Amino acid sequence: MNEKAQDDPSRSGAQLPRREWLKRVSVAAAGTAGVLSQAGCNPAPAAGGTAGPTAGTAAGPHAAHSATPALARAPATASAVNVPVGPPPGTRGTDLYELDCRLLEIQLAGTKVRLRSYNGMVPGPLLKTRPGHTLKVKLKNSLPPYDSSAWGGNHNVPHHLSSTNLHVHGLDVAPHLFVPVGTSDPLARMIHVPPGGGFDYSFALPDDHPPGLYWYHPHHHGSTAVQAVSGMAGGIVVYGDIDEVPEIKTARDIPLVVQDIGLFPSDDTPGLWEYNPRQNAIWQTFGGKVTVLGKDAPQLKGGFTTGDYALRFYLLNSEPFFKETHNPDPNNATAPVPVQLPVQRFQLAQGEVVRFRLLNACSDNLMPIVVEGHVLQLIAMDGVNFPAPRAVAAPFPGTITPQVLLAPANRAEFLIQAVQRPGIYRILQLAQAQQFLQSAAKVIAEIEVTAASKPMSLPKTLPSQKRYYPLIQDSEVVARRTIVFGGAFPGVANPVVGIDFLLNNMQYQEQAVPILTQLGAVEEWTLQVFGQHHGGTEGHPFHIHVNHFEVVAIGDTRLPPGQVTLQDTVWVPMKSQVVVRMRFKQFAGKAVFHCHILPHEDTGMMQNFLILPAGQLS
Repeated sequence: MNEKAQDDPSRSGAQLPRREWLKRVSVAAAGTAGVLSQAGCNPAPAAGGTAGPTAGTAAGPHAAHSATPALARAPATASAVNVPVGPPPGTRGTDLYELDCRLLEIQLAGTKVRLRSYNGMVPGPLLKTRPGHTLKVKLKNSLPPYDSSAWGGNHNVPHHLSSTNLHVHGLDVAPHLFVPVGTSDPLARMIHVPPGGGFDYSFALPDDHPPGLYWYHPHHHGSTAVQAVSGMAGGIVVYGDIDEVPEIKTARDIPLVVQDIGLFPSDDTPGLWEYNPRQNAIWQTFGGKVTVLGKDAPQLKGGFTTGDYALRFYLLNSEPFFKETHNPDPNNATAPVPVQLPVQRFQLAQGEVVRFRLLNACSDNLMPIVVEGHVLQLIAMDGVNFPAPRAVAAPFPGTITPQVLLAPANRAEFLIQAVQRPGIYRILQLAQAQQFLQSAAKVIAEIEVTAASKPMSLPKTLPSQKRYYPLIQDSEVVARRTIVFGGAFPGVANPVVGIDFLLNNMQYQEQAVPILTQLGAVEEWTLQVFGQHHGGTEGHPFHIHVNHFEVVAIGDTRLPPGQVTLQDTVWVPMKSQVVVRMRFKQFAGKAVFHCHILPHEDTGMMQNFLILPAGQLS
């Protein structure tokens, strides 16, 4: 670790004596046990007890990769774009990358913008690795200093907007948000890389790690949302056995990275748009103004937002395809003014099979996805493939039912076999009203089926990912918990932001550990959204670090085994619940779960949990 990466190295809990470590676990857990019991976290039943309600390349070792974009600026007809080839099969090496966090000034649809980026690219470089490899990332922070001298110390008020760290989202690797990486100290602090600092990460992937699409982004509490919605995100592809399936190996492999970019007019540079709010400045969606500590600040043009932006672009592989502007109508403030922009087009011959890898890297936009006129052959969610493709019927005109639903942070990998009818078919996000802001229908891209013919086959089966299959049985569940998304408007716990975002009636506390579990434990969590949020209810995406989970029920409907999915993020609809099950495998340490609407996470909708070694939790 670069010494600049931590303000006070003594905050680390490395090599604690066992007695001191147990003392810290007790202290951290004690402050939250009462809240958990009030919120409905049930004690763990004995194993086998009555089940409650359930539902749902390196050329060799140490070879360095060049920085390869997920997709460079694509041509109008992007028919020949493929994911770069990964490390060769059978190698057990180290894949080395450098990520430099720095500002980037570009034009988006004729608008001059200043973004935050990795290596001067939005999205950032595509990282490639394999099961059994070690992915090493040297993180450098070249962002300019940010003045947080007016920050009052509340961890859930956005602050230190140029400090950062790195999360490899979805990878089954050791916990890596706290110092030192993999620590089991409940009082450990979050990794903090200030401007001018750096941090060296090393992620050892298990031999049975599922191959698929993952991603990376910042996760420094208080600056995550601002950095991510300014462009700091990129894809990770783990190559493996699914890539050797003949029907998949011969298909073109096309990534679709969707990001949102939130912007306000610069307070310093005329003609420039950016997202760089002053400390304690808050954008008010209702009224379209900025306040500081509750008082109007007409001299400022932008502030931290949990709602809309003055201007927001949606990008596909760096190219804007949609934009929204703040609606000045006070009766429609939660309905941004939508503008569809020209989109990229992918050419397919009739009968051709193409593999799309779609990442929803948006900070807060739920995406119900359809591909017009085509059966969607879903092969994986969040990096874990199914035992066989799941054919989702072609949508009928005017449908409101998506073929696949992507919460912020979800990834879907699917095959499309071009129909025998030449024409233009759209890849669409359907309109949805599951959130505080209305999300208009969006054309993301187009598929042009040409007159040419290229008969190809679809796979009938896929490799079994033994890390997660067979699925968990009812008798294996040893603990059940309830996680409640809640909040209050106007804010009581967070008056600076003006709204409270809570999990189990708590704001995030860096040194509190409300949930203890242990390696090998199988738990069932019921995720509920019944609380009030800024005048109404909205859904929330639940994400947990370290391990995937099985989605076994949505609402009151238990999913049959053939519809259970392995995910690391799941959308919990408003006024409903989702039931998930997970086995805590292999990696002990302090980690987090949270809402993946990033402004919610940054302002309190997150909690720590601690995975203890097996046998240490009675």
